[in-house]
Amino acid sequence: MRLILSLTLSLSTLLYGEVLWAAQSHSNSNHLNRANSSEPESLDPQLIHTLPGMRVSGDLFDGLVHRNSEGDIVPAQAESWSTSSDGLTWTFKLRKSQWSNGRPVVAGDFVRAWQRAVAPETGAPYAWYLEMMEVTNAKAIINNQKVSTELGVSAPDQHTLQVQLEKPVPWLLQMLVMPVLYPIPEGVLEEHGLNWTAPKNLVSNGPYQMKSWVVNEKIELTANSKHPDYKNLKVHSVSYYPLTSATVALNRYRSGDLDMTLNVPENYYKKLKTTNPEELHITHMLGTEYYAFNTRRKPFNNSHVRKALSLALERDLITEKVLGEGQVPAYNFTPGYMSDMPAYKPAAETMAREQRLAEAKKLYQEAGYSPGNPLKFSLLYNTSDSRKKIAVAAASMWKKNLGAEVTLENMEWKSVLARIRQQDFDVARASWVADFNDPASMLSIFASNSSSNKPKYQNPVYDAQLNKMNTPSSDRQRLFIEMEKILAEDAPVAPLYYYVSPSLVSPKVKGWYDNPRDLVMTRYLSVKDK
Repeated sequence: MRLILSLTLSLSTLLYGEVLWAAQSHSNSNHLNRANSSEPESLDPQLIHTLPGMRVSGDLFDGLVHRNSEGDIVPAQAESWSTSSDGLTWTFKLRKSQWSNGRPVVAGDFVRAWQRAVAPETGAPYAWYLEMMEVTNAKAIINNQKVSTELGVSAPDQHTLQVQLEKPVPWLLQMLVMPVLYPIPEGVLEEHGLNWTAPKNLVSNGPYQMKSWVVNEKIELTANSKHPDYKNLKVHSVSYYPLTSATVALNRYRSGDLDMTLNVPENYYKKLKTTNPEELHITHMLGTEYYAFNTRRKPFNNSHVRKALSLALERDLITEKVLGEGQVPAYNFTPGYMSDMPAYKPAAETMAREQRLAEAKKLYQEAGYSPGNPLKFSLLYNTSDSRKKIAVAAASMWKKNLGAEVTLENMEWKSVLARIRQQDFDVARASWVADFNDPASMLSIFASNSSSNKPKYQNPVYDAQLNKMNTPSSDRQRLFIEMEKILAEDAPVAPLYYYVSPSLVSPKVKGWYDNPRDLVMTRYLSVKDK
């Protein structure tokens, strides 16, 4: 009854009423209830490519390394590592541990997973990531020029993994945190096929294992007794609830059904800052919200059209009036506070509002559009209170500032992803959160062959600059700026803002830590009575 009442609170009470938190959480002393932003698209490490899946998989699997609560790279399945003098050979020594089914975790489990990641028949969204890591033959395998068993990864013995690179990558350890590089257990995939991640079949090597998964309701995990850190875990079980609505998440938090949310309703943010500052946590994230233009479809194959639409968006109004949670307006793709990103302001950011709009109108007219011949297109976005408000605001700005007529299309996130993969859209809402703290993680998604390249943008000059960036060089910062300038001129996407992550965390949750990728690991948390 408490939950039903909380979900039926009037809007006026939600937005303006006094904050009355539940007196007691439903969680017991070792169980944690967490919100997830949507249903994971998969829990198969080689098929995961969005944050909802990464959050859960970070509990279920251990890669070679992970980031601790201080943000440092620390050992996970690898207990130590070394590199050759030329930087081309990395050797990882694995700790002794078991999968949740009792079988030992061995180096061959990583070899098999990495080979699977680059095999074209897998269709791994992050296959390109191993190419970016410069793993030997990754590019050739992805392009069907070699077979996956020729990938530069081997297991000299059960507890030694060796990785061969085509070029030195000094920041390789930073890249090893991604799910696509997690191991997979021997025999399970062969026995169950893609259904190996079903609750009754899933075998994991992380601190937690699967208990149940009711789609669109919750995922339940329990501590993995086979994990080396099992006795140190303070949270013995965790539930993830896929809640696309911040309002629903807030109500469930207030009723005690959630210990942690991922966001808060925009119109409630200022109230929470005043009434519950100790429960409201804000993190600036290494991520960008943007609109992707389908560069393979007319008229969005015309850079003038794309650039006009980008310039016509008034980002300050979106961040201050529509959102109002501290988001930073984005005129280029890479957040300026990212490690090794030089100080840089693109031309659009230095222009006065009137100049930007005048340039947008000029480009719009040069592309053949006018009040008598308006551009008509659809904007595709996923179900979310904030995304809907942004879409409505963007459509209004394009109408007011250019005369363009926009039809809004709203779908669930999985459906939006499917439409984007099929290139069945005009303009689509998208986002990117860096896989590691370096501009390379942002800018690499626009490589011509990147599966994360949602606009299907291709520019050989950009690709050439990207290839230079992936080698240690004192010119890296100059290359970052040059690539941002290319993106600004070609406008395959319209960056909107850099993320902040406002979330509510119950006082009962101890050990919560800021994480710029919004991936707080359960293993570092505990739940205690006030």
